[in-house]
Amino acid sequence: MSAPAHALLLALVLATGPAWSQETPPAEPAPAPAPAEATPPQAAPALEAPADEAAAEPQRLDRITFELPIPDERGGGRVSGAADRLETTEDETAILEGNVELKYRDVTFRAERVVFHRQTMTLEAEGDVVFDQGPRRIGAARVDFDLATRTGTFWNASASVEPDYYFSGDVVAKTGENEYEIRDGIFTTCSGDEVPDWSLRTSRAAVEIGGYARARHARVRAKRLPLLYWPYMLWPARTDRASGLLIPSIGYSDRRGGYLGLAYYQVFGPSADATVYLDGYSKGFSGLGGELRYRPSEGTRGEAEIYFLRDSDRAGEEWHAEFDHQTTDLPWGLRGVVDYEDYSDYDFFREFERAERQNTRRFLYSNAFLSGSWGAQSLNLLIDERQTFLSSGRFTHQRQLPDLSYRVNKLKLGKSDLYVSVDSTATMIESESDGLYDESWERFDVSPELTYPLRVAPWLSVAMTAGGRATWWGDTAPVSRLDPETGQAGLFCGEQRVEAGTFACGESLDRVVPQAAVDIIGPSLSRIFDAEVGRFGKFKHLIEPRWRWRYSGDFEEQRSVLRFDEIDGFEENNFGEFALVNRVLAKPSDPEQGGAFEILSFELAQSYSLDDEEPFQRSRDGSLTKSEGPIRSTLRLNPTLGFSLQARADWATLFDRLESRSLSARGNAGPLYLDLTWFTRFNPELDTTTSDQIRLGTRFDVVPGRLKFSGQVSYDIENSEMQQQRYFLTWNSQCWSAVIEAREQRTSLYESRDYRFMLNLKNVGTFLDLSSGGSDEE
Repeated sequence: MSAPAHALLLALVLATGPAWSQETPPAEPAPAPAPAEATPPQAAPALEAPADEAAAEPQRLDRITFELPIPDERGGGRVSGAADRLETTEDETAILEGNVELKYRDVTFRAERVVFHRQTMTLEAEGDVVFDQGPRRIGAARVDFDLATRTGTFWNASASVEPDYYFSGDVVAKTGENEYEIRDGIFTTCSGDEVPDWSLRTSRAAVEIGGYARARHARVRAKRLPLLYWPYMLWPARTDRASGLLIPSIGYSDRRGGYLGLAYYQVFGPSADATVYLDGYSKGFSGLGGELRYRPSEGTRGEAEIYFLRDSDRAGEEWHAEFDHQTTDLPWGLRGVVDYEDYSDYDFFREFERAERQNTRRFLYSNAFLSGSWGAQSLNLLIDERQTFLSSGRFTHQRQLPDLSYRVNKLKLGKSDLYVSVDSTATMIESESDGLYDESWERFDVSPELTYPLRVAPWLSVAMTAGGRATWWGDTAPVSRLDPETGQAGLFCGEQRVEAGTFACGESLDRVVPQAAVDIIGPSLSRIFDAEVGRFGKFKHLIEPRWRWRYSGDFEEQRSVLRFDEIDGFEENNFGEFALVNRVLAKPSDPEQGGAFEILSFELAQSYSLDDEEPFQRSRDGSLTKSEGPIRSTLRLNPTLGFSLQARADWATLFDRLESRSLSARGNAGPLYLDLTWFTRFNPELDTTTSDQIRLGTRFDVVPGRLKFSGQVSYDIENSEMQQQRYFLTWNSQCWSAVIEAREQRTSLYESRDYRFMLNLKNVGTFLDLSSGGSDEE
C-alpha cells in the first residue's frame, strides 16, 4: 500500500479515536424503529426526513465507523459515518460498502455503496440511495454529488415536499440550494400506487422550491389516460407563503361559456397578503377581483374582497363587495367589528352565490359597532343597514345612523336583595323605499326595572319585577280611519287629512307605560330511580309547575308609531300563564361517559288574559271570544348526542281544532344522517290548512370512505310544489375528489335549475369546474 493510501487509512482510523472498530451493543438495546418507507416513484421535491433514525438503530458487531477531518481549503468540517466494509486507494478515495451512512454538515447519504473522493469532495452512491438535507429527502438508484457546492445528479429519482407533493424523474439534477432540473418527470399529490390516480407529466422542468415549476410539454393524466396538454406550464412549488401566480382553474357554464381563471398571490409580510383574480369567458364575460387579508396582531384581523364582472348580456358591469374587520386591541376593553356586504343588483346576488343559505335570503345586512362590557354594564355604538329585496329591481333600506345603547343587567343594589336592570337606546333612524319614501327620525327609549328574587324553599322560587318603558319619537305615522265629514276612509295626521302614500306626519310622539311581572317555579317534585336501561343506570324524574304574570300599561296612540323594530311594536297586556313541565334526567352507568343530562321533557302550557277586552282567542267576526289562549304542548327527546327530536302542537280551545303543529328531528343511524323539519299551520275557525311545508336533508356513504350522497328537499305540501331540491354525489380519493351537484329552486320571483361538476386535487384546489343550467323569471 502506498504512502497516500496509508495516510488516508490512518486518518480514517485515528481521527477521533479508533479508525474502525467492532462496537459492542448496549446492555439493554432499545427495539429498532421501523425502517422509513421508500418514497413512492411518483414523488416531488423534498420530504420531511426523520429526526435521526440511524442514531437509534442498534449497531452490528462488525460495523465500521469513521470520522475524517476536511481541510479548511476544501470546506472544513468532518465527514463521518459507518459501513460494513471500508477500503482506501492511493488517491485519497474511500470505498464504503454495505449499509453505508455518510454525513457532512447538513447532508446525509444512505446507500449500499459510496465512493468518496476526499481531494475533490465528491462522491458516487448507488443501491437504494437516500439523500437528506434538512427537511428534504430524495431517493434514487444512483447519485453523483459535490459536497462542497451541494449539487449533483440523481438517476431514477423520487422526492417529496410538504404538504404531500411528490415528484420523480429519470434524471433529477440539483443545481442549487433550492433549484432542480427534471427530465421525463412526474408530479402528483398521490402516494402508494405505482401509477398515481392523477399526475402532471413533463418532458423537462425547472423547479425552484418555494417558487415555481416551469414545465415543458406538460400533460395531465388520470392513471394512464391523458386529459390535458400544455406546451408550457407555470406550476407553484411552494412550501410556505410566497408571492407568485397560483394554479389556473378552468370551467364551463351555459351562460358564460368556457372559463379560464388566473390568480396572483402577493405576500406583504408575516401579517398580510392579497390575491388578485382575472377571469375570462368565451362568451364575452370578463371578471376582475381581489382579496386582502391581514392580521397585524393577535387581537386584530380582517378580510376585504371585491369582484367586478363585465356582463356582455346587459352591456354593463356588476360587482360584489365584502369587508370584515374585528379588533380587541382597543382601550378600556372595547371591541370593534365591521361587517359589510353589498351587490350591484339583486340578479347578480342571486347568480353570484351558490350556497342555499346565501342565495335564498331576501336581505343583506351590514353593520359596524364598538362595544364594551364592564361587569353588569355594557355600552354599544352601532351603525347598520338592512336591504330587503321585494322584487327584481325594487328594495327597501333601513338604517340606524347611529344607535347608542347602554345596558345594566341585574346589578345588585348594595346589600339589599334588589337587582336593577336598565335598557336604554338613542337612535337616528332612516327608512327608504325606491320611489315611495325616504324619511328619517330620532328615537329615545329607556326601560328600567327592579327585580326581587325570593327563595321560599328548595322546591319553590319566586321573582317579582316592577318597571316601565318610556319612548320618544321625533316623527309619527299617519293613521287610517274614516273621515267624520265624508264617511270615507283616509289617512290622518292628528285631525288633518293627508294624501295617500304619506309616510310621516312631522310631529313628535312620546309613550310612557308601567310594566310588571311575577315568575314562580314550584313546588317542584322529584324522584330518583335506579334501573339499568341501555347505557344508563340511574334516572331522575322532575315535575315543575311554572307560573307567569305579565302586565304592560295602556297606550292609545300606538297606531301613530313609526314601526322599525321590536321597541316600536308595543302591545298592552295583562295575562297569566301556567305551564306543567315533566323532565327526565339520565346518568350513564359508565362514569367515563359523563354525568347526568336531560333525555326527555314534556311541557303543557296555556295563557290566560286578565283583560276582558283583549281575549287571546277571537273569531273573525268577533262574536266568539275566549280569555284562555291555545293549549301548547312541547315534547323534547335527546337520548344521545347523535339524536334529537322536538314535537309541538297548539290546540285552539275556542274551536276545538289544531292551530299549528311542528316536528323537527336530526340524528345518525349508523352511516345514515337525517334532518327533518315539518311545519303546518291551520285556520281552526274555517278548518282549513294555511301552510304545510316539509324539509328533509340526508347524507350517507354509498361506498364507505369513498362515495357519499347528500341531499336536501324543501316541499310545499299544501300547494303540491317543490320549492327547492339539491343533491350532491361526492367521490373521495386519497389525493382527489369529484363532486356532482344538481339543484332546482323556485321562488315568487324566479325558477332556476343548474348542474355542476367539480374536480378537486389534493393541496391544489378546484382544478375543473363545469356548470350548466338556466333560470326563468316568474
